[in-house]
Amino acid sequence: MAKPELEYQAYIRTTADRLWKAITDPVETRRYFYGLAVTSDWKPGSSLKHVMPDGKSTTIEGKVLEVEPGRKLVHTFATTGVSDAPSRVTWEIEPMGQVTLLTITHDGFEGETQTYKSVARGWNPVVSGLKTLLETGTPLQIPMPAQVPTS
Repeated sequence: MAKPELEYQAYIRTTADRLWKAITDPVETRRYFYGLAVTSDWKPGSSLKHVMPDGKSTTIEGKVLEVEPGRKLVHTFATTGVSDAPSRVTWEIEPMGQVTLLTITHDGFEGETQTYKSVARGWNPVVSGLKTLLETGTPLQIPMPAQVPTS
């Protein structure tokens, strides 16, 4: 049986450099990534952390695997407090004239793990928030998926 994989794409009216900054600048990530500051020095082998709004605790940790500024970022992804093995996230940036195509692939899951189930619902608001922020300058106010009421 094939291991699960998630892929998200968005055409964003922005430049590759502006999109890269939004992905790698913790001031920017706070505006669309559930208030999390994504921090790293963005060098292969370096750590990556998603720091909570309190500035102290982390919710996701990983390691930078590959960096091509303005083009590609690959890192591991491990939810803190969850025993799942780390998975992998690949951000690919492709300029296309007045727009830039962002493709996020999240793979490397050992099955439909707790992390897989969580991020399957969690990436759409991140991508939507990123697109809206870059195109309008205003962040979307989207609650964390766990806060979304179910019927």
